[in-house]
Amino acid sequence: MKKYLINRTFLAGFVLLLVGAAIGYYFSNLSRPIPSSSTNNSGSINGSLEFHSGGYKFINPLYECNTGENYGTEKLSNMQDSINKYINSIIANKSVTRASVYFRDLNNGPWFGINEHDDFAPSSLLKTPVMMAYFKEAEDDPTILTQKIKYTKDPAGLIAQNFPPKEHLEKGKSYTVEYLIERMIAGSDNVALGLLEANIDPDKIDKVTIDLGITTATNSTPDDFMDVQEYSTLFRVLYYATYLNKDYSEKALGILSKSEYDQGLVASVPGNIIIAHKFGERHLPNGESQLHDCGIVYYPNRPYLLCIMTRGTNFNDLSTTIRQISNKVYNEFTNQFH
Repeated sequence: MKKYLINRTFLAGFVLLLVGAAIGYYFSNLSRPIPSSSTNNSGSINGSLEFHSGGYKFINPLYECNTGENYGTEKLSNMQDSINKYINSIIANKSVTRASVYFRDLNNGPWFGINEHDDFAPSSLLKTPVMMAYFKEAEDDPTILTQKIKYTKDPAGLIAQNFPPKEHLEKGKSYTVEYLIERMIAGSDNVALGLLEANIDPDKIDKVTIDLGITTATNSTPDDFMDVQEYSTLFRVLYYATYLNKDYSEKALGILSKSEYDQGLVASVPGNIIIAHKFGERHLPNGESQLHDCGIVYYPNRPYLLCIMTRGTNFNDLSTTIRQISNKVYNEFTNQFH
């Protein structure tokens, strides 16, 4: 009788073990990436299968990311090679002295970078963390956005812009924080930036970049201190709504989609395609010019992130470079789905 009870206990345990193994195998395969018929795991073209909630215009909240298997596509590798050859050719003819590119398919994360760790002067690109700092505050106290700031004098250290905003703030008038954020981003208005920076603890702005592991500027930081891969993190966390909540992530990208600058990424993409982006310009004392444009291109059902940073001697050549790269990426990426 005792022997029978031991055998029965053993049998029950063995059955439970088999059932548990089967359930575990089933659920582990639910989230496993479907193998691609053209897989290329070489270089930096890799990614992981992601699960999103959807339901928004600009964001796509991330629920789960299976990083167990990397994957990539031969077509993406070819696009990387094509753009790399173009960059080498314009450097050879001295149209630009350096160009960096970071691309990511936002559906499942395959990406590539070209000179992606080269440092540049981010300049007006840093207006995005200022917006994010205010929206982070607004999550706890929305009234901060309705507070008014009076424009009485030009902020200290105001820098002239080669691509000025279409609208200008008027001295003597008061503006809500929310309106100033929109002018700072959409028009890249340096006056709006100065007013906003003077109205918030600078540590709260630095906290955005520190939280995200992005290089934070200090008084001793050189002009060139940020690369395309670092900066793209800001757009990724907005798209996935992983730093700000969903409402403020959506709001931030909505404002970025109103950018007035149309000589870079936007110029080579059909007008019906929405692009949420931020540009930055800088003319350094050594005579060098820098021009950057980074953002999300909302191609239907296949949005992608593209960040381009350039340096050279004149803004016309730099604008042309950004337009050409944007055009190549758009055509080669979207041709995969026709």
